[in-house]
Amino acid sequence: MNLEQIAIASFIPVSAGLSGWAFVKAWTNFRLLTRGQCIEAEIVYVREDTGGDGDPRFYPEVAYTPPDSDEVRVESKVGRLYPIDYPARIHVRYDPAKPRRARLQCYGEPGLFACLAGGVGGALLAVVLFMDLFA
Repeated sequence: MNLEQIAIASFIPVSAGLSGWAFVKAWTNFRLLTRGQCIEAEIVYVREDTGGDGDPRFYPEVAYTPPDSDEVRVESKVGRLYPIDYPARIHVRYDPAKPRRARLQCYGEPGLFACLAGGVGGALLAVVLFMDLFA
């Protein structure tokens, strides 16, 4: 194996792993879209952190009570660049089977289509690199 083949070979597991992650995110998004319930939640806390670029990010934590369940608190995985007023009300889509799996309105993560496209693109890249390596 020459140096170029070694470099190509190192991208195959990375591409396949990212593709797998994208398909898992797509499945989670699909389940949330198909069986998710909308509920109004209250922003009860905002955590301030700095992003990789040093700018502050604000991550809201919301509380909601699904029917026939206890109160659930979820922190957004996506932060905003500007402060968030709280207490405030916000819509949340949650999975009744796993109430902690939720998506806050206006705090987007990659959607179903983006995750599927990323998964297919990563898988195709892994296949092309594999075929190029052993062709």
